[in-house]
Amino acid sequence: MTRARAVSTPAIISLAALAALGAAAYGYAEFGGWNAEGAGAAARYTARFSFPIFVAAWSASALATLWPGGWRSVMLRRRRAIGLSFAAAHFVHLAALSIAVLMFAAQPSAKTIYGGGFTYVLIAAMALTSNNWSVRALAPGNWKMLHTFGGLAIAIVFTVSYLGRLETKPWLAVPALALLGGAALLKLLAWMKQRVLRAA
Repeated sequence: MTRARAVSTPAIISLAALAALGAAAYGYAEFGGWNAEGAGAAARYTARFSFPIFVAAWSASALATLWPGGWRSVMLRRRRAIGLSFAAAHFVHLAALSIAVLMFAAQPSAKTIYGGGFTYVLIAAMALTSNNWSVRALAPGNWKMLHTFGGLAIAIVFTVSYLGRLETKPWLAVPALALLGGAALLKLLAWMKQRVLRAA
């Protein structure tokens, strides 16, 4: 038997962006088309779509460190594609949110504007440096610092966002916060394992 050819990174990113556009279109369709309610739903659904992609990218290294081999190692090898897929999907969310604000007068909080804006700068920087040339140009240590800080900032923004929905949408917030907490725990355990291995 011949080994199946891996799906290319551009194809994975394109699929993620198209799926996010589909989530936005569903939001508009659910509320009858081009209106404020549809724009708000499009923004919410695209954020919810990109969230698990981020968790997968953020936890890939920790999973492969704690349990090497199998699908964990496959995730680690494709982490760049997963991360870029998150960036593509989340920029679709930014477009949906911008439409809600600029065309339908949605009123985002200052926390959303400044915290989210800063995080999008980091997402753009991480996406633009997700290539071998950037790793060499920045030096591996600086590159890792950018991506570690960026991943943590994104995780914090999602955490704050879902904490704000605990009272109104616990069915959404509790699983999301559990996923984030689990990913953070995995990263801590992986860091501890690496420390032990280096000290041995």
